[in-house]
Amino acid sequence: MAQIIRLKRSTSSGSKPTTGTLETGELAINVYDGRVFTRKSGSVDEIVDIVTLNHEGTLTGSLNITGSITATKFVGDGSELTNITIGQSATVQKSFTNQSTWIVDHNLNTVNAIVQVYDTDSYQIIPQTLRITDNNTVTITFESSRSGYVVVANGGHIVSGSVEWNSLINKPSGLVSGSSQIIMGGDVTGTADATVISQIDGGSI
Repeated sequence: MAQIIRLKRSTSSGSKPTTGTLETGELAINVYDGRVFTRKSGSVDEIVDIVTLNHEGTLTGSLNITGSITATKFVGDGSELTNITIGQSATVQKSFTNQSTWIVDHNLNTVNAIVQVYDTDSYQIIPQTLRITDNNTVTITFESSRSGYVVVANGGHIVSGSVEWNSLINKPSGLVSGSSQIIMGGDVTGTADATVISQIDGGSI
């Protein structure tokens, strides 16, 4: 009969071992959640997850991946995403720390980028130079190292159209002025107040 080796384990959802229940290098498993843990002893003595393909939970630190990522959705504000295709209505935000040259790869594919620069207290600042390097990159320079962030938006869009008078929720009772067209059906009747000008005189020279 084959021997069976069983790790320390829990059948409770969300249960996680502590440094008091695991020795350094020892493994434990939560069989309900399918999560594997070990005790790491280095600069910090702590319990860490061993990431699986169906991992759920929060990954702490940076994750570097070579290759493509396919997902049904991304959750978050996307402020640090670069080198990706961004919708025209979106903005890209990138932060910098103690740098005199800030380069933002916004990937909006336009020379009409709208760029605003802020310091760490969210006050708008004027850089020494701001250049639309190409359709997907802006370069910002300062006389000395600065910290802050940049917001890049896709500019140059013109919105036009017309609205029928009957579609207005709050129809004005006074004068209607502007360059938009007003479409009305039937006759226009009524009495309007007017200032009558009896004489127009160009005057003498």
